[in-house]
Amino acid sequence: MPSTELMPTADAIMRLRGLPGFAEAMRASTAAAVRLYRGDRILNALLSDRARALFPHVALYLHFAEHREGELGLTVGAMKEMCVRLGLCSGGRCEAMLALMRATGMVASAPHLDRRRRPLVPTDKLIMLHRERWGAQFDAMSAVLPAAVAYRSALNDPAFVKTFVLELGGRFIAGLRVLDGAPELEPFAERTAGMVILFSLAQGAGPDEAFPPASPVPLSINGLATRFSVSRKHVLTLIRDAEERGLLARGGAGNDAITILPPGREAIERMLATMFLYMSECADVALQAAAREGRTVGAVASLSA
Repeated sequence: MPSTELMPTADAIMRLRGLPGFAEAMRASTAAAVRLYRGDRILNALLSDRARALFPHVALYLHFAEHREGELGLTVGAMKEMCVRLGLCSGGRCEAMLALMRATGMVASAPHLDRRRRPLVPTDKLIMLHRERWGAQFDAMSAVLPAAVAYRSALNDPAFVKTFVLELGGRFIAGLRVLDGAPELEPFAERTAGMVILFSLAQGAGPDEAFPPASPVPLSINGLATRFSVSRKHVLTLIRDAEERGLLARGGAGNDAITILPPGREAIERMLATMFLYMSECADVALQAAAREGRTVGAVASLSA
């Protein structure tokens, strides 16, 4: 279990959920997650969605942690050890994923004085991809956490990014899990495209409706399967499991509508509130480090305004 000092407190989560802009923040966050999701049958076969999301973060963490005592940097061996330790994937799948990342220009080989070592480095392409994803979440969070505007601006500072990655990774390695606040959603996170399917359903509500919506939203099994590169059977199994857990309920004349039930709506709120606070706390540490070193002046100024 993670240290309680690392976890956002229940009171903080409840306060955030009670803020007027929280529904807007959730709507924007889930819309960004759906928009930026890349369905790929090869990736789907290699890793679960949770592992796919975390894998490049672990790679970035190992790269930036290279000069810390006991850390080996980003190598195939270090990555395999970390993935197995964290339960993300087997060593074999880790090697396959790294090979795919090299082939797509996400990581590259780096020269090293010790020829026995074969370090890898994240490319600008990987860094920019994560800046885009973090930035989209900071934009969403700004509806309830004004400091997120400063976090967004600070993403242009490589030193901020380094400290932010080390904070995110350090807390995760220590045991912090966003889903600890909403364990009901774990089956979605462990299934291919599970979370984005859930988010996509929630996005089916009109802009003037509550979020997550309490009223039925349209359901198209074929549409979801095509959009997220999974089979119809996969989508149906996911929805039936969620129905059995009391999170969703199908309806409509041809089972073409679905309702996110109160336990499902509450779990989505708790998970997103936990994620917002997790990212915010890590970004605060990175921003304060920048302030101490006299960097990111504009971002720090906006934070204190």
